Amino acid sequence: MVVKRKDYRIKKFRGFSFLLGAVGERMMVALMEFQKGDEVGSHEHPNEQVGYCLSGRFELKVSDKEYVVEPGDSYLIPGDTIHSCHFIQDSQMVEVFSPPRK
Repeated sequence: MVVKRKDYRIKKFRGFSFLLGAVGERMMVALMEFQKGDEVGSHEHPNEQVGYCLSGRFELKVSDKEYVVEPGDSYLIPGDTIHSCHFIQDSQMVEVFSPPRK
């Protein structure tokens, strides 16, 4: 199955919009876009989450560890782990969730 960019669905999470691409039984992919200064507050979910930064720069806090994520960096957030983000620059990333988010 291929989902063309023009067919991505716009979804919302915590007041932010993202583009939802292919969704299978065990995973989903999303294109996330944030503006400089945006904050995604501390939260957790049962889904494992991996991402790849396409552009921008942001601070990612996972449990008690803090990272600066830049283009070309990838990251893993285990399920049921508290995490948050602060966007230093306009940023775009691809994220995969397993199982798919509801």
